[in-house]
Amino acid sequence: MRARIKASNDLWFEADAETEEELFKQVARVQEIFQHNCCGKCSSFNVKFVCRFDSSENDWLEIVCQDCRGKLIFGRTKKGGQIYPKIRWDQLSEKQQEQRINEKGYAEKNRGYLPDKGWFIYKPPAAS
Repeated sequence: MRARIKASNDLWFEADAETEEELFKQVARVQEIFQHNCCGKCSSFNVKFVCRFDSSENDWLEIVCQDCRGKLIFGRTKKGGQIYPKIRWDQLSEKQQEQRINEKGYAEKNRGYLPDKGWFIYKPPAAS
């Protein structure tokens, strides 16, 4: 079986599988990762996929809005290393939860989901 999956106007994927279940899983992965074609903060379609490295050589995967600088960050599963968009409060690291503490109340009222489909605009801590 083969499927052609449209993730956005500019991005297409092909998936090959032996079974319907395998094909379903491949389509689901593409949709979960690559169909974020507009910013969850400002609805702009001017977004790009970014991979950056921090000072410890860890790589960070995110989609960044080129208009409002909003971003959607991705995590990795411990088993298998698959990536996923961080759209729920419990998917954020402790440090990320500290940085986004103003979103906790929303998440508590919305079954753990973050506002704006997980998109946020990073605000560095105020200098003391």
